[in-house]
Amino acid sequence: MKFFYYEFTVDEDAIDVNRHANNAHYVIWMQEAASAHSSAAGDLIEANLAQNRTWIVRRHEIDYLGQLFLGDKVRIKTWTQPEKKSCSKRFYEFSKDGVLVASAVTTYVFFDLARGRPIAIPPEIAKLYED
Repeated sequence: MKFFYYEFTVDEDAIDVNRHANNAHYVIWMQEAASAHSSAAGDLIEANLAQNRTWIVRRHEIDYLGQLFLGDKVRIKTWTQPEKKSCSKRFYEFSKDGVLVASAVTTYVFFDLARGRPIAIPPEIAKLYED
């Protein structure tokens, strides 16, 4: 498993009426971290779409352990783990000042767009995320 790190600063768009980061915004950051990791690994959206395939989300799970506020500098550690022949889990750890503030898991399904159904993750794609 390869770890990938994604860093950002909480901006005004993420802040809700309670003056902290809105819980729904964590999903946006998860998607940004996943996309950055996939691109860095060579699992390119355009290449997959050209072959009528893509990753789709089956499930998100988030545990909120602390709060994020405007201007906080956040680091997400993310990695993947194959689950079934067509599924992979992606894990996330959100840290602020070295303290874990959230952890999350997304279950992704590798999907054939032409047939509208899950397909096996090709070995060349799986290999991109291995050590």
